[in-house]
Amino acid sequence: MGTDANEAGAALEGLSAAERIIVEGVADYYWRNDGMPHERGHVIGWLMISDPVEQTTAELIARLGTTRAAIDRVADQLVPARVVLRRDVPGTDEYALHMNDESWPNAVLEVFANIPEFDRILCDAQEMLKDETPERRQRLDRTQHLFGFIAREIPNVVTTYGEREKTATLGG
Repeated sequence: MGTDANEAGAALEGLSAAERIIVEGVADYYWRNDGMPHERGHVIGWLMISDPVEQTTAELIARLGTTRAAIDRVADQLVPARVVLRRDVPGTDEYALHMNDESWPNAVLEVFANIPEFDRILCDAQEMLKDETPERRQRLDRTQHLFGFIAREIPNVVTTYGEREKTATLGG
């Protein structure tokens, strides 16, 4: 963690030790995997565990020491996907955000649902380049092998997840 994380640690002083660990962990994950600035990752991490569930932009700024621009960017990215839900505060430029209870499963399943389509595109590309040299096709073939495997396994993953989620929800 660099300067960004050190400055963020000071901004998160209002959080309990456990809350800071969670919020920083989420922010670090998004920074390492997506290059997302920590302050945006903090917003996502906090929305996952916030109490109360719904947080206004002013509350997020005060709690996380973040900027309105960072909150707006998170809202711009996650509201259209319905991972985060937005409620405008009448008579102000404020809005409140809360994590959609079905957010992550739906978002991940939506990504999974698109993998077979990408695999079909890759298979079509393989067909179009079937007479090319193996060297030219190597990257395409390796990518298609991966996406083909994932596309075949997705139905099992989705079914197993649904069964486990149903069992967990029913308390079994």
